[in-house]
Amino acid sequence: MNRRFPLLLLALLGLALSAAAQETPDEQARRLLEEGQAYRAQGKLKQALDNFNIVVSSFPTTDSVGHALLEIGRYRMEVEGDAEKARLSFEQVTKEYARSDAAPGGYYYLGLLTLSRATTAAEIDDALANFARVATLYPRSEWVPRALAASARAHRRAGRYADAADLNRRVSLEYPASDAAAEAQFEIGQALALQGQPRVAMEEFQQVRNRFPRSPWAEPALERTTALYRLFGGAKPAFALDPAFSLAGGDILKEVRALAKAPGGTLWVASEKSRSAVPFDASGKSGPSRGVEEPRALSLTPAGDLVLAGRAAVRFGGSDIRTFTTPPDKAGAQAKPVDRILAAAVTTGGSVLVSDEDRGAILRYDAKGQYLGTFPASDTAKRKVSRILVDGEGGIVTLDPEEKVVRIWHETGRLVRSVGPAGLKRPADVAVDAFRNLYVADEELGILVFNPQGQPLATITSPELKRPKAVTLDATGAVLVYDDRAERVLRYR
Repeated sequence: MNRRFPLLLLALLGLALSAAAQETPDEQARRLLEEGQAYRAQGKLKQALDNFNIVVSSFPTTDSVGHALLEIGRYRMEVEGDAEKARLSFEQVTKEYARSDAAPGGYYYLGLLTLSRATTAAEIDDALANFARVATLYPRSEWVPRALAASARAHRRAGRYADAADLNRRVSLEYPASDAAAEAQFEIGQALALQGQPRVAMEEFQQVRNRFPRSPWAEPALERTTALYRLFGGAKPAFALDPAFSLAGGDILKEVRALAKAPGGTLWVASEKSRSAVPFDASGKSGPSRGVEEPRALSLTPAGDLVLAGRAAVRFGGSDIRTFTTPPDKAGAQAKPVDRILAAAVTTGGSVLVSDEDRGAILRYDAKGQYLGTFPASDTAKRKVSRILVDGEGGIVTLDPEEKVVRIWHETGRLVRSVGPAGLKRPADVAVDAFRNLYVADEELGILVFNPQGQPLATITSPELKRPKAVTLDATGAVLVYDDRAERVLRYR
């Protein structure tokens, strides 16, 4: 029996090699493509890219090349963040493989690339044109519902919430089995909430849970419903101190300068005492810190990565630490370092905004650190902005504690609206929820909540809240506040 086993193994290996030798080039390319897609699903991104490149270089006349180029473009866009290389791959698909099943995906991703950096109406229209080509040229493609949902996202970016809701409803009802349906149903609720229809929005979020209970959108829908209910479920908003919440941090909870709640539930605490930002999980357990000299402020990138502003440098994510300069005042002089940073943020369009205490201005840089000027470009007023946040719709929120004003800007530099100075006494921090409501931590008044039009919604206070210094929100709308006098984080829900 043992003697026969090696012979049997050799025979099976021979059959496998013989079968492989009989594969046509199309079958070999398809197998490599599918293996690459499996690698990608497993998170083995480099192995996946190798497979896709082999398909393109070794099987250039097969039907799989268009799909491989599509996957290569996705890698350039999502992993490397190289928009130009990604665009070249997608354009090659649409031009050279226009009759393949991959072509509508090329137009879809071209639209996403444009939309991801769009700041003007013309750029949004360009993205919409690519999405429209999917349905016009390939009406039976599986990419159609995805393109319709992406078009809705573009309308939402432009503030056309009714159009966004209508398109998402079409996806949800006409393509209920598509991979875009659950998200589209979720986005109906979001668009209605942004339109100022919170109760109808809650019903639409509930439909996500009813119709797509196993989708990844069911839990976020419950969180959004909970957040809306806190504000609009009763005669007036209701927030109560959560006595069960406790955060033990020692020195980490001393001289806290900022809080930030990241996607996934991690609470980041920036402490000047510890010279770092420290993450706490849902159980209150702390994780590895991220250091920076004299932490000043926290924000999140549109992708949810942490931005930690220190006095002379800004830390993006785990290891990307950058310093900044401005051009010299005169010929022959050296560039001037920015070494009194108050706050920093990354905009939806990819710009980096840095508030400089010395210059009394917000400085704007591109993604590579090239100085672009001040933000907004036409604003010559001296401002010592201590907070910069970007809301879910791309609005840039700034707090000037000396002027006692919170301003919301469009990325082009247009002032959208402002809150204060009336009604604010000692504003120290600001947070914004998914529906563009503002939460201002005022050291004398507590937490003041304003709707997107700047009208007061609620005041959060209690005997335990003596001097609020920093504020952030979790996904359910619960408010986390650092009290400077008690040196503790409180939660109101």
